[in-house]
Amino acid sequence: MAASLSGMIAKIHIAKAQLGLTDDEYRALLHAQTGEESCKQMTEAQLRAVMMECQRLGWRPTIPGPQVPPLGEVQTPKQARWMARPSNWTDVARNQMYRKIYAMICANQAHGWSWGYVRGTAKKMFEKSHQDVVLEWLTTQELHSLVSALSYQSNRLRRA
Repeated sequence: MAASLSGMIAKIHIAKAQLGLTDDEYRALLHAQTGEESCKQMTEAQLRAVMMECQRLGWRPTIPGPQVPPLGEVQTPKQARWMARPSNWTDVARNQMYRKIYAMICANQAHGWSWGYVRGTAKKMFEKSHQDVVLEWLTTQELHSLVSALSYQSNRLRRA
């Protein structure tokens, strides 16, 4: 039980940093939720109440390990770097293909799919061995072929 409490306290401190709370704001939040000014004095129920308040303020806890965030959630720039590039949003058909690839990565995350897996598949398909594949530079036809190949592989994994 003590490990659980220390883990919750650590998450609250992470939330404090990610929300950008000053020490005074943090202490006021703790006092408003529980009447205590330190997490070490709180029970598990009080810690849960503080965590829920942090989530209400916009903090989203993450699961340790590599993961692909669900589409539509706030994402860090590192996770969504490809979405930030304006070249992705100029063509509606290409945008739909990127979203389909993203959905397939999310659905097959348990099988080790990631953006690196998709780039590796594209590299093998189009024999672009002289450099890393940048998905934004693939032609529309190449993207269609890539989506088809990934769909085929996804269906094979689902049947197995």
